[in-house]
Amino acid sequence: MSDGDWPEMVTSRALTLLPRDLRARLAKSVPTALNGDYLEIPLTAEIELVAALQERGFEVTRDDDLINQLDGYAFLYA
Repeated sequence: MSDGDWPEMVTSRALTLLPRDLRARLAKSVPTALNGDYLEIPLTAEIELVAALQERGFEVTRDDDLINQLDGYAFLYA
């Protein structure tokens, strides 16, 4: 990315990683001015999303510290 975020926002990676049907049902794509679209998943969808991914064989755990590191938060506030 020449004029956007680095590392790429975790929420924008979700656009390609999350199965399409789950994106359509539980989230919405939100545009940004410089960084392209990102996926907004409301906290109220967390339980349903985790259950749907587990049914498909994904191992799902919540790790806010890891997400903050992947999203660059740790670099900014270390």
